[in-house]
Amino acid sequence: MSIRLPRSQRAGWPVCAGLALLLVACGGPLGPIAGGRLSGVEVAEPVDDWSFASSFDLMEIEVRPSRPYSVKVHYYLVDGRLYFEGGANGWSRWRGYLRDDSRVRVRFGDRVYVARAVAVTDDAEIGSILPRFYAKDRDQPSPACAASWTVAQCGFDGQFYRLDPVGDGTVGG
Repeated sequence: MSIRLPRSQRAGWPVCAGLALLLVACGGPLGPIAGGRLSGVEVAEPVDDWSFASSFDLMEIEVRPSRPYSVKVHYYLVDGRLYFEGGANGWSRWRGYLRDDSRVRVRFGDRVYVARAVAVTDDAEIGSILPRFYAKDRDQPSPACAASWTVAQCGFDGQFYRLDPVGDGTVGG
């Protein structure tokens, strides 16, 4: 006995197969669709100054080293340090993976960098990120927020992470 799918359902299979192949071949996220392990030239040297990344709109970040999961996110540069927002968001799987394991790989262009995502808890450091966060990801801040750039005045309830180098450039370093 064979099962015969209606023509409308059979027509979708090549599209799905093609999309799956494209996702595997791209070596990372494709637009808003999450990917797996980031491909590219892995840079072994730890990065202390991320200023070179300023020419990119988004960064690709890979979390969960045991089963890599990668997405594209906005990032914020402050005095050569690289930050991103990874707060509580129920529909973003990668954020939970990040909270479970801080080891990450990020890609800019064809280069992949190994780092550790460190949760930022210092209010002054958060205040230094907020102007860039609002400029890239939010509407205009309230006048009180823009005057002080404090967590309280801006009503910020997210979670910023800073990318810190890992010893020798290896994911476990």
